[in-house]
Amino acid sequence: MSKLRFSHLPIPFALIAFAVAGCASQTSTMPAAAHHPRGVSNIAGALPGTSPTPIPADWVPCGGDPAAVSCHVRQNKSAGVSSAPQSGLTPAQLRAAYALPPPAAPAANGPLVAVVDAFEDRSAESDLNVYRAQFGLPPCTSKNGCFTKFIMAGTIVAPGQLKKLLAPGTTTTWSDEIALDLAMVSAACPSCRILLVEAGANDLDTLASGVSTALRYNPAAVAVSWGVPEAGNGSGLDAAAQSAFAQPGVAFAVSAGDAGVVQFPASSPYVTAVGGTTLAPGGGTRGWNESAWSQTGAGCSAIFAPPAWQTPQNGCTGRWVPDVSVVGDYGTGVAVYSSAQGGWIVLGGTSVGSGFVAGLYAAANDFGAGTTGAPGIYAKLAALNAVAGGGVSPNGLSGF
Repeated sequence: MSKLRFSHLPIPFALIAFAVAGCASQTSTMPAAAHHPRGVSNIAGALPGTSPTPIPADWVPCGGDPAAVSCHVRQNKSAGVSSAPQSGLTPAQLRAAYALPPPAAPAANGPLVAVVDAFEDRSAESDLNVYRAQFGLPPCTSKNGCFTKFIMAGTIVAPGQLKKLLAPGTTTTWSDEIALDLAMVSAACPSCRILLVEAGANDLDTLASGVSTALRYNPAAVAVSWGVPEAGNGSGLDAAAQSAFAQPGVAFAVSAGDAGVVQFPASSPYVTAVGGTTLAPGGGTRGWNESAWSQTGAGCSAIFAPPAWQTPQNGCTGRWVPDVSVVGDYGTGVAVYSSAQGGWIVLGGTSVGSGFVAGLYAAANDFGAGTTGAPGIYAKLAALNAVAGGGVSPNGLSGF
C-alpha cells in the first residue's frame, strides 16, 4: 500500500467503507435507527414563532469569554466577501501541497467523520454543498445518506428574545467554525460521510458530551476544533471531559489553538494535536514553502505526562503539543462558503488542520482498533515534510 506525505503525517490511502445506520435531514436530529439516542428537534424554521429555538451559531463569537471554550478559526477580513472564491486555498491546492492523489470515489459513501461544534447552524448542509459543488466534489446531503446532523439539547430561548452575543470587533463565530470544519473534511476526504454534532452550549463539559454523542455513531475519525488553555484550567479538566477522548480505535484530530499556548483537549495523550503553518507556493521538489505559523498553539503540557510514543526534548517533561501541522495562517487561508456572511470568505486558524487531518485519517481507515493518540506519526518521522522555523518541536521539526 502506497504512502502519502503531508506535513508530519504519512497516510496510507485506502477507502474502506463501513456501515453507519441511517441518515438525517437538515431539520432532523438523528438517523432513524432506533438504537441511537434522541436529541431535540426544535429548529426555528420548522416550528411556530412562539416555540423555543437553539441559539444560532452565527450569533456566538469564537472567543472573548474566559469561562467558555474557544473555537480556533480566524478570518482574513481583508479578503472580503465575494460571490465566487477569489482567494484562499482550494481543495485541489491543498491536495497538491500535501501530495494527495486526486479523489477516486465518485460518491460520498465512505467512512464516517464526526465534527463536534457548538450551537445551531441551520445552513450547515446547504453551505457545505455550495462548497463541494464549486470545487467538483460529490454531493454530501441528508437525502443521499452522506450528511447527518445531531442537535443536542442545550440553552434555548424564545424567538424575539434572542439577542446577538457578538462583541464589537468580533471576527469569527461558531458558524464560521462549522463551515470551515465541514469544508476541510470534504477537501481531505470527498468520499467520506459526515456527522455534525451541535452541542447546546460552549462550555467544556457540554462539548465533551458532544464528543461522546458522536462516538455512538462509530466514526472512523473525529474533528475537534476548540479548546481551553491548560494554564488556569487544570482543576477544571474533570474526569468526564478527559475520558471522552480515551477511545481506542477512533482517530481524534484536535486543533492546537491560535494563541501560542498549550490547550486541552489538544494536550490529551489520546489525540493527534494539529498545529498551524504558513504555506505558500514556492520552489524545490515539493513546489511549496511551509514554515511554522507564529500563532500556533505549542508547548509542553503541565497536566499530562508524555505518551509512550512521544519522547519530549528541550527540557519538556510532559506531553508535547502539537504532533502534526497543516496550513493555519489566515493570511493565506482557505476558501469557504458562508451564507451567514453572504458568500465566499477566507478562513484560517489551526481548525483548518483538525478537519483536514480527521478527513485523512478516515480516508486511510486503518487506525488500529486498540490505538489512541498519534503513534503512527512518530513511527514515520523519516517520511514527513520538514517545516522551516523550528523551536516548537522536540524532534527538530515544527509540528512535533
